[in-house]
Amino acid sequence: MTSTASSSTDIRQDRPPLEERPSWQQRLHRFGYPAPGRSRGGVHGGDVRDRLVPPYTRPSGRLWDTLGVPLVLAGRLTRWSGWGGPLLVTLLAGVLRFWNLGSPKAVIFDETYYAKDAWALIHRGFEVNWDKNANDLILNSGGNVPIPADAAYVVHPPVGKYVIGLGELMFGFDPVGWRFMTALLGTLSVLMLCRIGRRLFRSTFLGCLAGALMAVDGLHFVMSRTSLLDGVLMFFVLAAFGCLVVDRDRARERLAAALPVDADGRARADAAVAGNTRLGLRPWRLAAGVMLGLAIGTKWNGLYIMAAFCVMAVLWDVGSRRVAGAYRPVSPS
Repeated sequence: MTSTASSSTDIRQDRPPLEERPSWQQRLHRFGYPAPGRSRGGVHGGDVRDRLVPPYTRPSGRLWDTLGVPLVLAGRLTRWSGWGGPLLVTLLAGVLRFWNLGSPKAVIFDETYYAKDAWALIHRGFEVNWDKNANDLILNSGGNVPIPADAAYVVHPPVGKYVIGLGELMFGFDPVGWRFMTALLGTLSVLMLCRIGRRLFRSTFLGCLAGALMAVDGLHFVMSRTSLLDGVLMFFVLAAFGCLVVDRDRARERLAAALPVDADGRARADAAVAGNTRLGLRPWRLAAGVMLGLAIGTKWNGLYIMAAFCVMAVLWDVGSRRVAGAYRPVSPS
């Protein structure tokens, strides 16, 4: 029974009754999310497909009315926003990272190791010991310096240094050359985060917001303009995560398609289907493995990330089968 005193307090404060105030879930409706408990077609109830494959949100019609955008144009913008929005954010990130990339014209921090190691790997196939004054010679001669022949002690695997060396091959042995690839990968990582965030949140706006925050993040900005292995490692790790997210969604789509459908068109959980449905070939999981291999080939601490991602991928599969109705959600043999 509702308390009269409580209701009068709400009225005196010009606030809606307690049960009508928006919760955090209801506030998400402003971003285009459906109301809690509402399934496909606006019907209340449990359509398992909505849990396995949540629909993407769409901007509210009031937004287009406020901006004065015609209905036809609004439809086109909505269709193209999935890629158009992330590409615009990526353009901003690229301008910030490539603008005056050669400044400062100096060897910054551990560029003294990786820029020279990359140049030696590209031309000799192994890292070498450089003279103590090699940095000044490289900057003053435009990179026209002889490469020593004696091999150096190696700490990190070669993949990241080969990546840096690609930029040096294209633009020369100077600050622009050894920073180009990290700037490129930093820019592409913003695009990946926009798309990953969009897929995770089912919202183009929130995905682009995540990418925009990365685009202006100080640490990411500096690492993208410095020839270090950390930016290369970050790119491969983020790419691996994105591949696993796509793999998860594709697997959930297969499970949702296999579930039985009621007369009213709603899919229901089924233990037999959820436990025995084979998910077929999973190329995105294979691609994630390739990206993790490249991450480990850049820095050894990629091994820890690979272990964490393996656990995460298994838990995602278990959770998907559980939602689909499996009592013991394990992969079929």
